[in-house]
Amino acid sequence: MSGLMRRMLSLVTEQLPLDLDPPPASAEDLLLRLRRLGLEGIDRCVLTHNRSVMISFRRGVLRLNRGYLEAPPEVHRAIVAFVCGRTRRARREAQRVILEHPIPVHAMRARREHTPRPRPADVPLLEELARSHDHYNAMLFGGQLSAIAIRLSGRMRNRLGQYSAPCGSGRPAEITISRRHIRRHGWEEALHTLLHEMVHQWQAENGMPIDHGREFRRKAREVGVEPTARRVVVREDVRKQA
Repeated sequence: MSGLMRRMLSLVTEQLPLDLDPPPASAEDLLLRLRRLGLEGIDRCVLTHNRSVMISFRRGVLRLNRGYLEAPPEVHRAIVAFVCGRTRRARREAQRVILEHPIPVHAMRARREHTPRPRPADVPLLEELARSHDHYNAMLFGGQLSAIAIRLSGRMRNRLGQYSAPCGSGRPAEITISRRHIRRHGWEEALHTLLHEMVHQWQAENGMPIDHGREFRRKAREVGVEPTARRVVVREDVRKQA
């Protein structure tokens, strides 16, 4: 038997158990399966009900929505490719496969499914934020970012803004800006926060983890955003951290 034939038989023998095995029952089971598929550099797997970030990894910890326990082998392979991919193209393709997988309802934390209509007073602000997003996209991102929903929130106490990636349940990506942030710190600071979240959007749409690591800091400096995860905003003796 030729060496090539032996190699092919070996690959088939390695992959068949993964395709036929029952879905992993725990984070430990899933981590073991991902390691069999080639995952490296991850010491622990944490399952979440998070709707905003379906997959993330940092310092040896992989965080996944628990709906991926039941995902087919090709999605598990995409998770490995996303974490271990060496090129943006490979990671972007892996991210597409991951996000297209439908997440079961039971894997999501219960919350209202409908999006409330904006307050009448918010409409001019949202329109201006949308225009600013278009402007920044054209001037600083080469028009590469997708159009995105923007909303204001009165519930954000300790954050100035947030980017939420699309997920397998069908919820689209969105950027949220704190209404209190605009009121207390002014429009210029709110636009800085919008641009900060657009850098996260750029990460997501280019197959990168959504974090404040080296690529975030590099892009933040490029577009003129303070390259930190948290920043102090001072206005009228009020201090706030983003």
